[in-house]
Amino acid sequence: MIKPFSTASIRRRGLLAGLGTAVLAGGAARAQATPQAPGEWDGPQVLDLRNLAPSPAPDRQRWIWIQNEAREEVALAYRTGQDYDIRALARLQHLFRDLRASTAGPIPPLLVDMLSLIQERFSYTRPIRLISGYRTPATNASLPFAAPNSLHMRGMAADIVVPGLPQADVCSLAMMYSQHLGFMGVGWYGSFTHVDIGPKASWTRML
Repeated sequence: MIKPFSTASIRRRGLLAGLGTAVLAGGAARAQATPQAPGEWDGPQVLDLRNLAPSPAPDRQRWIWIQNEAREEVALAYRTGQDYDIRALARLQHLFRDLRASTAGPIPPLLVDMLSLIQERFSYTRPIRLISGYRTPATNASLPFAAPNSLHMRGMAADIVVPGLPQADVCSLAMMYSQHLGFMGVGWYGSFTHVDIGPKASWTRML
């Protein structure tokens, strides 16, 4: 059961419709954000779709293929048109759980959308390997490189690799989307890429 979300809250009109094609073609999409309060960023409030390519068919499915560090794997369509599949998100919520604490956290659909968008660039021919998804505060505090206010604790971040592809390419692609959309934090850690749905930011830290 996905407690943080209801059917109404995850129906999003226009979210990412035709976005992959438009961004790669140099479309002028921008996300305009109005955080509720300092430190409480919840992703973009508005996506300006006026300059995007025409929307795809209403019944188009969006897919994701992802594995976690426990070697669990999910490959499924989690959205049809603008409607998210609650059962698919429940499976992803379990996959993204804190493995150390065996605790599942929130799974914002927008984070799944952004990971799917990155994977779509590689035609879904390779899985995304999830190094770290949701973290409990205790797990986050135990990691020497983790920020004290990490968005991992809100389920808004994922550390990923794409096996068989240069991780620098994965990072560059995520940074390109961040630049075009006007949100997303992207961190390059050498062996993996951090992606979050917070404000636009980029950094490098080799571990």
